[in-house]
Amino acid sequence: MLRREPVPKQAAAERPPPFKAPPIRFRGSRHTAVVKEVFDIAKPYPETYLIRFTFEDIPRTFDYQAGQFISIFAEKDGKSISRPYSIASPPEQKDHLELCIKVVEGGFMSNYLHHVAPGTKLKAIAPLGTFVLLEPPDYPIRDTVFVATGTGVAPFIGMIGHIWAMDYDIDVHLVFGCRYKHDLIYMDVLEKWEREHPNFHLYVTLSRPENSGWKGRNGYVQKVLENEIKDPQQKDMYICGLHNMVEDVTKLCQELNFHWVRFEKWD
Repeated sequence: MLRREPVPKQAAAERPPPFKAPPIRFRGSRHTAVVKEVFDIAKPYPETYLIRFTFEDIPRTFDYQAGQFISIFAEKDGKSISRPYSIASPPEQKDHLELCIKVVEGGFMSNYLHHVAPGTKLKAIAPLGTFVLLEPPDYPIRDTVFVATGTGVAPFIGMIGHIWAMDYDIDVHLVFGCRYKHDLIYMDVLEKWEREHPNFHLYVTLSRPENSGWKGRNGYVQKVLENEIKDPQQKDMYICGLHNMVEDVTKLCQELNFHWVRFEKWD
């Protein structure tokens, strides 16, 4: 287990040095993705699904850093189009690569992939992106907070899974917000992590819980950050979700003086 050095009280209050992006160790190359399976995970409304791929050109999945994404290509009206999707599986999962996708009304790719048959071959470029974990040997280990809404939780499933695989000795906090109870995804995974990892802290909140029988937290993720996350100046922060949420939470985290704040905005 890789142990963290204790943070002196005086150092914890200091402003962090100017942010230096972590090195990207794996760059994108072309692959042929083969659909393995597709299944819905937001029930009873089939709005969010998982799609898993193997790869025709390599025996196992390619190497990537937790948080990176893949661009998938498909044909539409005789033209090749692509869409980027965060990789939800951790790099240590080599049997398949997993994406978590929400169906967008009128969106070609999200609807097309929802109904694609197993065995379908799709062109892809991966891995891509710089929204990756700060981790040794380039950075010291710090307690980490992840804030996500909806399918913005996808890259954090991969990141946190990687943290467990590396056995990093840190506290991990996941603040996960959705509108409705049926929007909650990956809850089986998250609740399993709660049972298995005493250093994992899960905060689930709904902004529109009415008539669902929900007995958990109500309100936006900002409320959880303000009321339940202690000692923010000693924690790194990652945020992922739709544009407005990311903007609001980033501003709040800067006001609360989190050690480092990184984010990825989805349109």
